Amino acid sequence: MKTENFNFTALKLCSVFAGVFAVQFLTNFDPAFNASSSPWWKFFTSFFGHSSLEHLLNNLFFIGLFGSIYERFTSSRVFLATFLVSAVFANFSAFIFFPETSIIGASGGGMGLMAALSVFKPRKIGLALGVPAPMWTVLITYILINIAGLSAITGTAYEAHLLGLLSGGLTGLILRDDEKGRKRSTSKENGEDDLKDQIREWEEKWMLN
Repeated sequence: MKTENFNFTALKLCSVFAGVFAVQFLTNFDPAFNASSSPWWKFFTSFFGHSSLEHLLNNLFFIGLFGSIYERFTSSRVFLATFLVSAVFANFSAFIFFPETSIIGASGGGMGLMAALSVFKPRKIGLALGVPAPMWTVLITYILINIAGLSAITGTAYEAHLLGLLSGGLTGLILRDDEKGRKRSTSKENGEDDLKDQIREWEEKWMLN
């Protein structure tokens, strides 16, 4: 587990969410994005704001938990990149599924972080609806929940969640392949060093004496 690049970035990001929500509450600022009427910059502000205190608290817990674990195995930079790419990818759902409806929240980015962690480290223990479980189980649980939600009439953008999951899953695959490549390279280098040592020992024993 990496710790040298752990800077509590997930918790710092959560504090940003809390700060934005405070601004929303105190000033009536609306960071939500509507694909048909909002200025372009709200596409980005929307995944830092939240529609209610419950919405905020759910994402603070989700991102604080899975984001911190993910950051420990990667780095602060990879954590932020994964969140932002997943959040942007999730927000494209506004153009496809909700062109006349406003969307808001960090859930797409949070789902991306969880999916990336699940694919990158599938056997690590996380929480599936409050129950300790391997991350691959956590991922399947949330995929099924969001697929089931597609048929319900709610105020939740399940399509955005699924796009975030897809983006994060692809990121996890990239990280996993990169780690395997580095391990193979290290193993090859170690093997070459062992061979050189054996040749040197053979030369010293049979040719230099």
